[in-house]
Amino acid sequence: MIAPLTMPGRIERTRLSDSVYETLLDAIISGKLASGSIVSEVSLAKQLDVSRTPVHDALRQLAKDGLVEQRAGRRAIITTFSKEDVFDIFEMRKLLEGEAARRAATGMDRATTTRLRGVGADLKTNTDTTDYLERWADFYEEFHEEIAKASGSTRLYQDIVRYRLLHRGFNKLTTTIAGLQNALDEHFQILDALEQRNGELASKRM
Repeated sequence: MIAPLTMPGRIERTRLSDSVYETLLDAIISGKLASGSIVSEVSLAKQLDVSRTPVHDALRQLAKDGLVEQRAGRRAIITTFSKEDVFDIFEMRKLLEGEAARRAATGMDRATTTRLRGVGADLKTNTDTTDYLERWADFYEEFHEEIAKASGSTRLYQDIVRYRLLHRGFNKLTTTIAGLQNALDEHFQILDALEQRNGELASKRM
């Protein structure tokens, strides 16, 4: 028996399939959807009170991320997902985004870094809000996507954003405000290096 799933609030800010993805990711990581569980699009759609289309799209993305196995004519199966898998994903990010930051130091415009710094400053001072984790996830996603864009490499950008929703989900789970405040300081340091046009420093700080 799969534990009941519920959709998060404020789904208007993202595509419905993205919200379904985040809900299913949370269920997989928390164990509500255990490894080996067989999931039905129809059943999930009923639980989440959505149509089958966003559930289908979310399961397809989860399959791309290695969290679900889909075979033609069969229901999706939740795959094994370990701490080692998470570690490997972030190791790959370290390599890819370090290079993106190095390249972005010569390609990112000041208007973008100023805007990102402003959003980060708001997160730094306005912590007492019920949607703080959602706002943080939005900032984090935009921050890294803008740097990937500014790298000037389409292939590098595509590789970085491949796990966009997975990273977003990680950033909304088991996270403390204090930890995010420290992370914001690190993001400001990256922006400092980008504004200084120092590619090697930006890569190191990333």
